[in-house]
Amino acid sequence: MKIIGLNGSPRKSQSRTGQLVQEILNSAGAAGAETEYLNITDLKLDFCIACGKCHHIGYCILKDDFEPLMEKIIAADGLVVGSPVYIYQITAQLKVWVDRLGGPTIHCQKLLGKYGAVVSTSGGAGENETAQYLEATLINTGMQCVGRIASGIELDGLLPLDSPLMQNAQELGLSLVRAIEHKQEFPEQTQVHHQFREFFRYVISQQQEAWNWEYKYWQEKGWL
Repeated sequence: MKIIGLNGSPRKSQSRTGQLVQEILNSAGAAGAETEYLNITDLKLDFCIACGKCHHIGYCILKDDFEPLMEKIIAADGLVVGSPVYIYQITAQLKVWVDRLGGPTIHCQKLLGKYGAVVSTSGGAGENETAQYLEATLINTGMQCVGRIASGIELDGLLPLDSPLMQNAQELGLSLVRAIEHKQEFPEQTQVHHQFREFFRYVISQQQEAWNWEYKYWQEKGWL
């Protein structure tokens, strides 16, 4: 079992979001999972240029770290994504990654069957909206989310190891491992996947020439 953790905060080692993501991974690792932690700001990720070529060839043409990152995520069983709240949203650095998911990853639900968890921290507001956005993003890729940590944090500096939030992170790590092990189903989320597929069945059928790679992928999956 492999679980990737992706921290969207630019503060890296001083990030409480990253601290919680790492604690989820630590807990999952203690339960037997192989884990890997990544800071989004250590990666070179360029803006999506809306060229549309990913619809034709199945991957992004930009020469940066996006495709290697996605190869890691696709090879894994689980993904933990965290972001602090910047004006009621995820960070700009993490949003670049999200914007690049639109073609093969979301349209083709390339992460179907995988499991996720999200972390959102704020200085006092917006953590629930941001966590909801992250969950919706992962669900749109085909993943099922097992839970979230969404909290305002008033104190400065890193969290004490015995803080309730760190304990919540440990519990979420165990829940993520159990969900992967038992192939747990979350009916509301699988219903979203079904509705998503019904919508894109029509869209991709209409765009079969413009989105020819995606159309062939859907044919191979038996979704058309």
